[in-house]
Amino acid sequence: MEYTWIVTKSFEHKIDCFCSGEPHTSKIPFQKGDRIELTDEVKNVEPMGWYVRIIMNQTYQVFVHIDDLEDFYEHHLIQSEMDLDLQRNYYQYKVNTALDEWNQDQFSHYVNKLEEVQDVLTTSFTRIPS
Repeated sequence: MEYTWIVTKSFEHKIDCFCSGEPHTSKIPFQKGDRIELTDEVKNVEPMGWYVRIIMNQTYQVFVHIDDLEDFYEHHLIQSEMDLDLQRNYYQYKVNTALDEWNQDQFSHYVNKLEEVQDVLTTSFTRIPS
């Protein structure tokens, strides 16, 4: 299982609060390039279900419902670093192929895709505090 994910599109997510007082909600902004680390700490909150603690950019920690994390992945809001590396390799291959074939349209298309992936990867490394 991949434990580190990278946000590929910025979005906000409403988190559930487990406070015993007045019920309230908060929103977390996920920015493109944020690194999300899944921890082994999970909790079951009846009747809401299973939550896993995540750490964003090695600083901020919060519990997120497992179904929400699956939705983030299915909607391509987060991807593993390995997925992004594979995309980068594929787009680099397609850029080289378009150059070999003198295909300007494909070249432009795949250069844009390659730059998008490289931008996400570069941004994710700048989000880690030193």
